Amino acid sequence: MIYMNKLVKSLAAFAVANGLLAGAASAASVIFEDDFNRANNTSVGNGWTELEDDNNDVRIISNQLRLRDFLPGNPDAAAASAVIDATGYTNITVSFDWRSLDPNESSDDLFLVWALDPRPALTNEGAWTEVFQGGSGGTNTFSESVSISPGADNSMFNLMFWSDVGTGSEGFLIDNLVVTGDLISPVPVPASLPLLAAAFAGFGVMRRRKNKS
Repeated sequence: MIYMNKLVKSLAAFAVANGLLAGAASAASVIFEDDFNRANNTSVGNGWTELEDDNNDVRIISNQLRLRDFLPGNPDAAAASAVIDATGYTNITVSFDWRSLDPNESSDDLFLVWALDPRPALTNEGAWTEVFQGGSGGTNTFSESVSISPGADNSMFNLMFWSDVGTGSEGFLIDNLVVTGDLISPVPVPASLPLLAAAFAGFGVMRRRKNKS
């Protein structure tokens, strides 16, 4: 019996090392999304927290999230999501569209950062992990897709968009935010593994009997 237990453990270790007992990732699933398609409002809504100079700077306008205005230090304007629960998911990816407001200069920047829950203060720029920085002097729309794995895998976290601009009329529009991940599904022990262990145990018993004879 001791021999068999050791054998089963050895076979199990071999299976884990070779991915037989590890989790398998399925196709990407949507974990969180916000297309900001709601009525114009000075509040973002949908669980978002705002940092702004006045209540018209971070808002919903034309079915988009607008960050605008200038504050001393950084961020100038910011919006942080509600808690995103990615428990059980890996390969976390954040996709979104963005464009500059018309007065922007090429030195004005939009940032995407993230932090594990509980989130830091929106003003504590250094406590968030930066995954995107972009700016444009024009008004073209850009589409981005960035990974926040492995740090955000199987966790609860927040996202924050924030701007660094030079004047109160500059800022950014954000749209079509989607967070996806691969669901980790446990893989059952292969049916052949216990049979293989039993077979090896049987060979061990036969060998001991032969040695005794």
